[in-house]
Amino acid sequence: GKVPVLVVEENGREEVLFESAVIAEYLDEILEPRLHPADPLEKARHRAWIEFASATLADIYGLETAADSEAYAARIKAVGTKFERLESVLGDGPFFAGERFSIVDAAFAPAFRFFGLFDELADHRLFDGKPKLQAWRRALAERPSVRGAVRPDYLEGLRDFIREKSPYFAARMEPVA
Repeated sequence: GKVPVLVVEENGREEVLFESAVIAEYLDEILEPRLHPADPLEKARHRAWIEFASATLADIYGLETAADSEAYAARIKAVGTKFERLESVLGDGPFFAGERFSIVDAAFAPAFRFFGLFDELADHRLFDGKPKLQAWRRALAERPSVRGAVRPDYLEGLRDFIREKSPYFAARMEPVA
């Protein structure tokens, strides 16, 4: 009943891992290069920002499924507050931890991907006045591993999902031919 899941076969038994952060942590432990910092305090800081990414994605899901302008406005405010917080902690980039891509980047990449469509549908201004956030979003969008993480028809699928689940956004979309 959860997605994503990862089935791991080890020592003749099968384990099912679920939740994105858990799967990412597991893969980081068994694969190189490591995406978490080696320093325990810095690693803990990154884990906290991964949790922040999960909360941000939950608010973005609320945008995706907004029934009306009131629900949309509440979620825009919530996402905006989170984006302001991110802008205040980002460094010179291009990634969250500077030059090195990390699990925090992997956690936020899907959040920013939604805005490819949201930018077309609404004048949300969530990235206005946030040059570090804008640069981070661009750097993630240009990264081959981020681009390759979704199917070529991702945007079409997102449009279909929003048409079905969001009366607010569906009213702003062109009808399907």
